[in-house]
Amino acid sequence: MDQYKNFGVEDFVWDQFFRQWILAPNRENDLLWNVWLAENPGSVRVVNEARQVVLSLGTKEAELSDREIRDAVNKTIARIHEPLEEDFSTFDRPIPFYRATWFQIAASVAIFIIAGLSWKSYRSQMQLASDTIQVEAPVSPPALAVRMIEKVNSGNKSILVQLEDHSEITLKPGSSIRYAEPFTGPTREVYLLGEAFFDIAKDPDRPFMVYANELVTKVLGTSFTIKAYPSSKEVTVEVKTGRVSVFAKSDPELQAKLTRRELQGIILSPNQKIIFERDVVRMEKTLVERPEIVLPKSKIPHFQFEDTPASEVFASIGNAYGIEIIYDEELLKGCPLTASLDNQPLHEKLSIICKAMEATYEVLDGQIIIHSRGCRN
Repeated sequence: MDQYKNFGVEDFVWDQFFRQWILAPNRENDLLWNVWLAENPGSVRVVNEARQVVLSLGTKEAELSDREIRDAVNKTIARIHEPLEEDFSTFDRPIPFYRATWFQIAASVAIFIIAGLSWKSYRSQMQLASDTIQVEAPVSPPALAVRMIEKVNSGNKSILVQLEDHSEITLKPGSSIRYAEPFTGPTREVYLLGEAFFDIAKDPDRPFMVYANELVTKVLGTSFTIKAYPSSKEVTVEVKTGRVSVFAKSDPELQAKLTRRELQGIILSPNQKIIFERDVVRMEKTLVERPEIVLPKSKIPHFQFEDTPASEVFASIGNAYGIEIIYDEELLKGCPLTASLDNQPLHEKLSIICKAMEATYEVLDGQIIIHSRGCRN
């Protein structure tokens, strides 16, 4: 980006990559420009003025031919370079806003906006540029003063990243995260590439957002794992404790779900996970491969059953794992079960019980469904 060191306001205004950053910021261009500005603090004032001009364009642009656009741009730039008839003896006096460079440029731009600028042509150029950049999240125009931190794990062991809000992120090898320090605004936002385990500090007034490929995960305070490698066809979110909501960036109600305090979208509870198939944009809610008991150690029951109604057995297991087990209580309360199930993982427990009752089970939408005709007399 060395060519930008000598750019003036008008050069930035008509630079396609700069306009894309201002009008359609994403993870990659936001990081590049903020790093560049940190390395070139002398350009901050010029960039700020150019940013105001670009934002003043809005989207009120009608269609013109490419030739007409070029003529309009050339006339505007020529007008900008015309010498100003100013008395330089008054240099130390404040310059009225209407004589500031950025205002003159904006006024010039406004002239041919009214005449019409080819929004269609601009959008097509923007689309060509965006084909090489993966949009990570809809974000507001970047604040230049925000310090962006990026952590990359290039080793072969997981590393621990501690955030200023006391949240902790265990970053897996080959993964990276990016976030603002300190967090500003009504949300805490992190951008993930790869895999990480999140242990998030509770803060109901500031939801925690994780942007990972095409998914957004929103939490208030919980622990969960996200796998979102760029080359993988799937993105998964697995919940260990608490509850999270997951939704796609393509969701038409994305902004509402991001800003509302309550959790919306697909809600995940402990031992549940989402599998997002990127090619077909489809989500499947299911259970993690090896569900774990979520109760504190002091409250974990002994899974020793002797002539215990099957309905009570399922209730005890479901409560321990935080998973809803659906069954016909009236049908199963008369079915006694004797078994020792302390050391088996969840699925093995269920298989043993169902075999004894001549029943079956299936996982559906993150729940366990028991299919039974009752026990034999």
